Amino acid sequence: MTPDMNSREIPLRFLCGNARLYAIVHQPAQTSSCGILVVTGRPALRAGRHRLFVLLARTWTEAGIPVMRFDFRGTGDSEGEMGTIDDTSEDIASAIDAFASNVPGLQNVVLWGLCGGAADSILYASRDPRVIGIALVNPWSYDARVRGLAALRRYGMRGFHQLQRWSPFAGILKRVTASADVTPTGSEPSKASQEDEWDGAEDLPPRANAALDRAYASYRDPDLSKRLAEQLAKFKGAVLFIFGGKDAGSQIFKHTASISLRWRRLLSEQRVQCRDLPEANHSLRRPEWRAQAAAWTLEWLNHLQHPQESVSLPESSDAFRHSSNGRYVKEAG
Repeated sequence: MTPDMNSREIPLRFLCGNARLYAIVHQPAQTSSCGILVVTGRPALRAGRHRLFVLLARTWTEAGIPVMRFDFRGTGDSEGEMGTIDDTSEDIASAIDAFASNVPGLQNVVLWGLCGGAADSILYASRDPRVIGIALVNPWSYDARVRGLAALRRYGMRGFHQLQRWSPFAGILKRVTASADVTPTGSEPSKASQEDEWDGAEDLPPRANAALDRAYASYRDPDLSKRLAEQLAKFKGAVLFIFGGKDAGSQIFKHTASISLRWRRLLSEQRVQCRDLPEANHSLRRPEWRAQAAAWTLEWLNHLQHPQESVSLPESSDAFRHSSNGRYVKEAG
């Protein structure tokens, strides 16, 4: 996809503390009062894997929505050191300030977060009244018990023990298994596993320095799932979830939510919409997956901006609803 001739893609530099951060602002010819700030899952760059964020931004800009993509501190072109999950709010706040300063008439934003960026978005959203919605795509969550069971199911006992034993060298293990073209269990990989075996939030990067170690460890806080639920409850804006059926992290998030009363209550609220892409991987690699996610986002955003003009959004394909006795239950099927 080439840029719309009536829109502009503007390189932008702004400060976060003493660090210079770099971004691209996609500005349509006739702009909306609400824009989309893409929140990447670090260390992903503002372009995204398979240029996902570039292509999404151009689609949304063609529909008249301004978009901004940026690199967090310590990633991509941006300066500074990569911080922990609690440091990302400073980057997001600075990015929103820069976005509003460079797009005339921009009053509100929605955060569109993928993977760890979804967690960052949840933790930030309630702090800033300019944020009226958050779209959470293949969201990251962490519960040690659920993650352990997922590793057991995915890799088998042998792989589970190996990952536990060699976790300090997870990046090396990743490269060795990839070069050997075998799964961690030693069996031949299927076509799907060849494409997506290490594609997802649980993918551990090579360990480079202490700051990087602290950053990744912060997303594995045993209480992170509880913190995310607390912060999402504080945020009173609209929420859109998009789950990829082939993304391991997304399925772990759904399982964690299904066994938590607090999460079931949150997901049953009227302001929350859930959408499923049954065949999609972590980075929405195929054009049809990306197009569907873009369309759902535009539909949801239009409903936010013009609720009186928008038709009711279809029911979630994987919703949580009230039962007749007042309890929160997950619908079968």
